[in-house]
Amino acid sequence: MKLRHILNATLFGLATLSAASISLPAAAATTVAATQQNANLTMLSRDNAVLLLVDHQVGLISGVRDTTVGDLKHNVVALAKAARTLGVPVIVTATMPDGMWGPTMPELTAALPGVKVISRTMINAWDDPNVRAAIEKTGRKQIIVAGVSLEICASSPALSAKAAGYDTRVVLDASGTFNEAKRTAGLQRLLGAGIPVTDYASAAVEMLRSNTDPKAHDVYGDLDMPFATLVWQMQSGFTKK
Repeated sequence: MKLRHILNATLFGLATLSAASISLPAAAATTVAATQQNANLTMLSRDNAVLLLVDHQVGLISGVRDTTVGDLKHNVVALAKAARTLGVPVIVTATMPDGMWGPTMPELTAALPGVKVISRTMINAWDDPNVRAAIEKTGRKQIIVAGVSLEICASSPALSAKAAGYDTRVVLDASGTFNEAKRTAGLQRLLGAGIPVTDYASAAVEMLRSNTDPKAHDVYGDLDMPFATLVWQMQSGFTKK
């Protein structure tokens, strides 16, 4: 039922956008079409992507209710590890980590040795000059975003970066929020803006591309998907006989 409401709201928003574009002059409509290309048709590339992790702080994570804290921690750490294995730059930022939201979760910082957490006061990470400079320094145009909360910490920089000309994606299961209404609002705004939503494993596998890639075994190990681990164990067991 909840999914149907989300889809109905999204379809209504897209229909409204389509109607608005029809009423534009021909030249303006052409410009809108050119700038609203379907990002779902563009694959993520390890050579053009950067991973932005926003506010995975112990205080914020403790309030997450749309998923379990255990699953959220697992997914964001797995995504970070896979990105590093694939050579994708990882940028981590936190809102005033010495204040009420606390430090970045230790599991994440342990998975990213040498990666400095960028402390900021701006709510929208894109508005922080140090965060934006770190992204620009990579020279990459695809930004994979995950954050707590989904509708603010992940969505705000994704929306702002898209407006600035970047190809942004939000990783749903490496993000989290505090109730169903916030999750619905965040998803509707992202989809209405044409920002694809993905999951942690799909994002990494999309960048991996081939199971014959020399890094494939390590990437799948980083992702630590329970069913895949079980299949691997079964295969190993039969192989040894």
